[in-house]
Amino acid sequence: MAEYNLTAEELLLVYVTYIAREENGNNITYFNKWFNNGGKDRLRDLFNSLKSKGVILKSYNTDNYICNDIEFNKNFLKRFFKESGIMGQELFNTYPKVIEINGKIIPLRDPAKKFNSLDEFYFWYSSQIGHNPDKHKEIMDILKWGIDNNYINFTLTNFVGNHQWEMLQELKDDPNRIKTVNNICIIDD
Repeated sequence: MAEYNLTAEELLLVYVTYIAREENGNNITYFNKWFNNGGKDRLRDLFNSLKSKGVILKSYNTDNYICNDIEFNKNFLKRFFKESGIMGQELFNTYPKVIEINGKIIPLRDPAKKFNSLDEFYFWYSSQIGHNPDKHKEIMDILKWGIDNNYINFTLTNFVGNHQWEMLQELKDDPNRIKTVNNICIIDD
């Protein structure tokens, strides 16, 4: 993906455009939020940049935004989703399956509650970290530290949605902030 040298804004536009397409559920909500919060002024420049980088085909008229008419470079999309899937799958496979609390087994991997498929979860995770393999590596390192030190006591979707890796990193950086009261870890602010 590095070969495309996409900015965060270009990547966001690709994502919101892709999910707005009919074959992907026609979810225009995210595009509309982006568009109405300043994206409108940048749309043409971003699409021209995406054309010049080979992400969308040069035949697309950047004067209009009709998401179903935008033709993405098929090789770009394959790599985009493949890398997203690989990172999300690695997180899923590494994350603890269950935790025991007061003698009760609690499942921690819970994507089915929020997502229609694991692939959808994988992509969501990847989008949460800006599809950044270096960030993924950092998260995997801190997750493994959290597992080794018994700090993983939240569900996988909570871990991703609330960026719990940031809290784990703070714990790792300053373990003196942790107090245990009645077997419950409390973090001093």
